[in-house]
Amino acid sequence: MANENFQDFTQEMLKENVFSCRVCKNLLVAPVMAVENIGDVCHDCFQTTKEENKWNGVPNTGLVAILKKLKFPCKFQCETEVLYEDLREHENYCTYRPIDCLIAKEECGWVGKLVDLFKHFSENHTTCVLNEHCGEYSFEIDPQSLGTVIKLFTHKNRTYILIIEKLDENNSLLHFLKGESNMVVKYAARSKVIKTKLQALSFDVAFEERNGQKIQLSTLKEVMQEDDVIKVVIKPEKCEPKNVNSEITKHLECPVCKDIMREPIFQCLTGHSICQSCRNKLSKCPTCRKGFSQENIRNFSLEALIPFVQYECVYRQFGCTSMFLGSEIDEHEDGCTYQTYECPMNKCEFKGNFSSCRNHFKVDHEEYFVTATFYEETSDYFYYQELYFFEYGNIFKLTYDPRNGYSWCVRILSKYNKHDQYHFTVRVFNKNDAQCYIAKSKWCVDRNALDDNISFSKDSLKAYGNEMTFCCEIQKAGVRSNMKK
Repeated sequence: MANENFQDFTQEMLKENVFSCRVCKNLLVAPVMAVENIGDVCHDCFQTTKEENKWNGVPNTGLVAILKKLKFPCKFQCETEVLYEDLREHENYCTYRPIDCLIAKEECGWVGKLVDLFKHFSENHTTCVLNEHCGEYSFEIDPQSLGTVIKLFTHKNRTYILIIEKLDENNSLLHFLKGESNMVVKYAARSKVIKTKLQALSFDVAFEERNGQKIQLSTLKEVMQEDDVIKVVIKPEKCEPKNVNSEITKHLECPVCKDIMREPIFQCLTGHSICQSCRNKLSKCPTCRKGFSQENIRNFSLEALIPFVQYECVYRQFGCTSMFLGSEIDEHEDGCTYQTYECPMNKCEFKGNFSSCRNHFKVDHEEYFVTATFYEETSDYFYYQELYFFEYGNIFKLTYDPRNGYSWCVRILSKYNKHDQYHFTVRVFNKNDAQCYIAKSKWCVDRNALDDNISFSKDSLKAYGNEMTFCCEIQKAGVRSNMKK
């Protein structure tokens, strides 16, 4: 069939509503469902109305096969005809799609086409327009007094929209980027920089929290130091990460949280997959509304792909831009320098990266803070103590209990790289005779392990006099000790 005959056929079928959904009246969206006594229905329309109408339907694979061979006009009347499989993506970014001005309606009621939005902003909202300089776009903000930031810029003749909102409830900045290509956003002040990659959203995606990218304010404070404002720099992403197959990652995306799934991956009774975190929160499949098996059926075929797919670090909202294969990502995240830390003090809700958490603890809980890896105390009376070391990218808790003899224990409170090992050494001596001492070492234990103490009986320490000195040092295996001999 000649091209013009294909076009005539398509126009005739559209005119007769043969390719229209019987519910939404728009062009059918695959997978198409054939419903008895109703006709052809979009899959989404079928899912939302089948229970109410008690519909039974089967996939109309034959019709979909025909649709895939045809070109259809864009619904925004841009005079472009696109293959059926590419039509939705084209319409997501079509420059003729209608759009409201992003400024509050009470301030600006403009409505027009996406292709005219940048011109409208250039003429009426000039402070929101960014100009390119050396391949990047930049502006300054004060995160503490931030409201909603709206910035427009063009890259390769395409319009991009960046929106930044402050979320007071979790003390973070939420970012949205609409356009065709991903961008890298950097927050820079003095010599410190944090970066995050913003996934480009299509223009029909709502500005909802689940669609945005977060950066914690505590992370920005660490970068700003004493500055009042911070520079925001937007740069196009240079290239797609190596070894990332978009067709594979598309099938590994969880339908609920939209993250790329990791092992274990579960599936519903129909066969739709879901990540472990979302599976624990749901009783029905979000795709087909069917239930889950009590045995939690695993999708081992998808899990087998994980080692060959590149993953973004889970701490990307705190500034980490690293990507690793599925076989390596867990090890990276265990030791990632951008991972989140919680203040170890009870009833303190501070969270941030390691450096900001350490600075917070040093200022707000100074009496419990130990500088470096070494602690020493001399006294004729010792009492129960809890002290904290912030070293090697971890938080260590030293507990000293003199009530039944003398006992020391060190726990690792943060998530740490299990390939690294840490031990602590306790040395007891008298200042007047430092050559006479007793010392013991033990491995540090994690927060949930049983106590593994270094203990001395009171009788064994009588020889060291009333002004006994004890010192404790935490060491990473293979690192030379700084403890005085």
